[in-house]
Amino acid sequence: MKGVSKRSAFIIDKAGVLQYAEVLDNPGSMPNFEAIDKKLAELA
Repeated sequence: MKGVSKRSAFIIDKAGVLQYAEVLDNPGSMPNFEAIDKKLAELA
């Protein structure tokens, strides 16, 4: 997948603070959705 951007996921809270960041070197990989769901539940 040459020339394709890295896949990434970020969660920024209401105060503008970065709460979660995941940057994957392989654009074919998927983010860890379980970790994202867990962090979103903590912030709710």
